[in-house]
Amino acid sequence: MKKLLFTASWVILLLMSLFIGAASIGSISTAYFGKEDTLSAGVTLEEVRAAGGEEAVKAFRGRRATAATWALGWTLMALGLILVPYRAGHRWAWWTLLVSVIVSQLLSLGRYVLIDTISGAGTSGIILGIALLGLIAGVPRMFSKGEAES
Repeated sequence: MKKLLFTASWVILLLMSLFIGAASIGSISTAYFGKEDTLSAGVTLEEVRAAGGEEAVKAFRGRRATAATWALGWTLMALGLILVPYRAGHRWAWWTLLVSVIVSQLLSLGRYVLIDTISGAGTSGIILGIALLGLIAGVPRMFSKGEAES
């Protein structure tokens, strides 16, 4: 049962990371090449352009590109962690994934308290939930005596 749970653990984490990577590549493409883009509040680039000019549109696209490239960077690092040290049973890889997901997604969910919006919070909640599910499935192997390495 431990082996099945552990396989489910790394597969869930791998699929989640691949999905985040694919979404970030799509977002990078939208930032650099997209003709249409909509802010989460339903405002279009044309409305941004009308209110703030071309510089406002460039700023919006630049912010999207920055967020998407950081997400892609996290994905690449997570894939390396999941496929090598995590699958080998190194506890530090489990803790590293846990901390990186919890800190980043709780900060993202902080949007409700700090900037009074829930727009985009659903994605953070889903990522947090899936990552915790994957990591919890790995607990029996990672924290059993003699099974995982510190």
